Amino acid sequence: MFYLGLENQIHLFMVIVFSSYIYLSSLSIKHDMPLAKHFGTAFFIPLVLCLLSFLSISTEHSHSYLFFSEFLLITSLILIIVVKKNSDPVNMLMFLLYSLPVAMIVLNLNFVSLYRSFIFDIIISLYICTVVIFIISFFLLKRYSSFSLYGGVVLVCISLLIPRLASSDSAITISLIAKAAGYILFSVFFYRSTVFKLEESHSLTTAQLEKINQSVQREVERRVEQIEQEKQKLAEMEKTDELSGAYTKKAIRGKIRNMIERNPNGEFSVLMFDIDNFKIINNVHGRIIGDKCIRNLVNIAGSTLRSDDKLGRYIADRFIVLLPGASPVNAYLVAERLRKNVEKTTSPHYTISIGIASFPHDASNARDLINSSEKALHSSKKKGRNTVTHYSQTTD
Repeated sequence: MFYLGLENQIHLFMVIVFSSYIYLSSLSIKHDMPLAKHFGTAFFIPLVLCLLSFLSISTEHSHSYLFFSEFLLITSLILIIVVKKNSDPVNMLMFLLYSLPVAMIVLNLNFVSLYRSFIFDIIISLYICTVVIFIISFFLLKRYSSFSLYGGVVLVCISLLIPRLASSDSAITISLIAKAAGYILFSVFFYRSTVFKLEESHSLTTAQLEKINQSVQREVERRVEQIEQEKQKLAEMEKTDELSGAYTKKAIRGKIRNMIERNPNGEFSVLMFDIDNFKIINNVHGRIIGDKCIRNLVNIAGSTLRSDDKLGRYIADRFIVLLPGASPVNAYLVAERLRKNVEKTTSPHYTISIGIASFPHDASNARDLINSSEKALHSSKKKGRNTVTHYSQTTD
């Protein structure tokens, strides 16, 4: 190495550094990246020949090794570009890439006379023209992925050709600059063909997985919400009476207890009513008509009561209505309106009797409040039915 001039030492150092990086990195590339794999393998040639140039004690031999290291590299890269889509020629080329440095060592004695031949000037010029044609054609086809490779080949060819045509200091400087730019482009191409592509593939895969996870998460949330809705429906079904659709006895009593627990200082009322002479209706008209009367009564109550009022079936034809916020007077007005609407029924005609109890006036807990309303209902029955009685109107 120390027999070489400064410019050749820089040249040698540059080629060894870039060739080592690209070739050694290519050893870890899988075969699913054939172009990058073959590209990296091509740098085995300059790496070996530059090491021989470094170890050579002959200046002429060192120069010839340096020249052929890059000439064979460019030749290999052009062959790789041409046959990259054909597996068999590429496999043969891979064998040649490893064989050429060995062959060059065997032909050591012919290097000095061979590398100065003007035929190489013509070949390098043809290489430049060929690659420029590639660049123009791919530019027209808008295929820009390999431009750094083609640009690197052109620049390295120029760096080889300039010192052969001119020996001035400026020519040597331009040659080194072109060479450095060419190897930088080779490194850029290698990075974009390997690490960048892997990162891009990883980012794409990660984005796809994220979309899948989001889709799965949305589906899971949708299914969970659907299950919760089904559970709520089942829970509501358990709370409602099958025949009438009103709340069950247990559910309506629970709502009255909850009303007291949530607002122990509040005011509300309950109505308890049933169909007058319901047993006679069943006996005369049958149970089907009796069930019809119950459903009809629920419909009338639904159209008469407020949306916040809760209707529950207590037993048989007996119902309880929870009237949130209703005072005794308001509850009495609601009960009268309900009684009059039911009195209009036909086919069959029936009436109801109603008892009213208010919290906290008539009881301090749910159980006593229900008992008070039931007592008021019995008082309405004693009055001759089809009437409304408030617990305060009853006598113990």
